Amino acid sequence: MGYLATRDGVHHAKPVTLVELMDAAVEMGLHGIEFPLRKASSDAIAAIADVIKSRDLSVVADYMIIVDGDCEDFRQFLRDSAKLGSKVARAIMSDILCGDRRKLAGGWDERLKAVAARLRELLPFAQDLGLCIALENHQDATTADFLNLHEMCGHHPAFGITLDTGNPLSVGEDPVETAKTLAPLIRHVHLKDYTIHFAPEGYRLVRCAAGDGVIDFKSILDIVSRNGHALTPGVEIAAQPTRTIPILDPGWWSCHAQRDARDLLGALKILWAKGRPMDERYGSAWERGKDSETVAAEEWDLVRRSAAYFRSL
Repeated sequence: MGYLATRDGVHHAKPVTLVELMDAAVEMGLHGIEFPLRKASSDAIAAIADVIKSRDLSVVADYMIIVDGDCEDFRQFLRDSAKLGSKVARAIMSDILCGDRRKLAGGWDERLKAVAARLRELLPFAQDLGLCIALENHQDATTADFLNLHEMCGHHPAFGITLDTGNPLSVGEDPVETAKTLAPLIRHVHLKDYTIHFAPEGYRLVRCAAGDGVIDFKSILDIVSRNGHALTPGVEIAAQPTRTIPILDPGWWSCHAQRDARDLLGALKILWAKGRPMDERYGSAWERGKDSETVAAEEWDLVRRSAAYFRSL
């Protein structure tokens, strides 16, 4: 989209605007957009709402890390989301990637407690606005974490999950099994694919167009379409950097709760059935050090091919 500098620090001359993103969605026959919404003026919110309405699009608003900022900041985000017609407010619990919690100050258990405390304050307010707060499995949380968090929040009806279809692999879980277990709580979906590659540390997850990777979208869409909630799944392209999941590193496991080894079978079956050779070339145009125009062109190609893939299902 033109917001990430190249490897040598050069920024794209004209990043995609919010209105251009809306127009691209309409052009591709999509029915909504998702974008970050923080600290916008009342006039700006009203203007955005008018453009959204004129294009007959639905909206999912993003906050990022739910414990960054205070409760009033998040309440204002919820108010603004409701004004845009959003029914889902998406947030994440941390900036951890690759399931590697060693980098999280204070530890994962303390983060879960902090997120639960924040949610207990915010969920009633969200419910009054007709919103669900849907936390994403952002390469940090396991299925068990979400079930525990739901329990810690008293099974509040405004508690939800944004299921990123590729991210269960980042914590050694099978995406389809994750969808089955969490189905009643899923309120939004990021339809993201990865190719999977053997690596000395475990395996790599590499961005690709939907349908070119290992995610069983048909099964996941069948599961979530029957979960009792009205969903508008979003097409997502994975981040530019390749994600390496170091499941063979004991240090990685030291920050995870003890798990039955059989929990890994789903992810390992995917790796053994579809894993690409360790020495196969991989990576995005951005990783290969290409210029901004080339990086953006590759990204738009992945978006359009992904949209076409979902239309074909």
